[in-house]
Amino acid sequence: MLEATLLHQLKQGKQSALERLIDMYAGYVSKIVRNVIGSQMKNEDVEEVVSDVFVLLWTHAGQIREDSKTIKSYLAAIARNQSLKKLREHAPRMYPLDDDILIVEDSTSAFAESEQKYFLEWALSLMSELDRNIFVRYYFLMERTADIAEQLQMNESTVRSRLSRGRDYLRQVLRDGGGYDENKNIRNV
Repeated sequence: MLEATLLHQLKQGKQSALERLIDMYAGYVSKIVRNVIGSQMKNEDVEEVVSDVFVLLWTHAGQIREDSKTIKSYLAAIARNQSLKKLREHAPRMYPLDDDILIVEDSTSAFAESEQKYFLEWALSLMSELDRNIFVRYYFLMERTADIAEQLQMNESTVRSRLSRGRDYLRQVLRDGGGYDENKNIRNV
């Protein structure tokens, strides 16, 4: 309820709502940025990206749907994207998730992007809770496999294996319209 109120106030241009959101989520956004950027950049760069995230929240508040799940998830997406942008500017680098898994033919249109997001969320929702948790933490929150393994009390190689199967699963589901079977991981519908 608090987030809905703050979002409404943010859309009305109330700076106090932005200040409250910064107080609530600055640490969360900073952690995501640090997970993405790691030790490749200085603390000043991390702080700059965190600031950029909240500036983007402020400037694009009018575009956030009132029925959005949470501002927290919106901030996580902005933080991840801004961090990756900063890394690309600093030094181009390849990321392990095949981008072509997530590309719709005409991804420049808002409809295609919205459809792409819907299908990705749908595909992720079909994964087991553990696999989805690992996948989201690694690819969207940019946590290291060692940290995920430690927190979930499993071997790091198991985490990497589940990530690999998750990529294969997403590729199949998003390209071929397959479904998910927790016993076999992947099945055709």
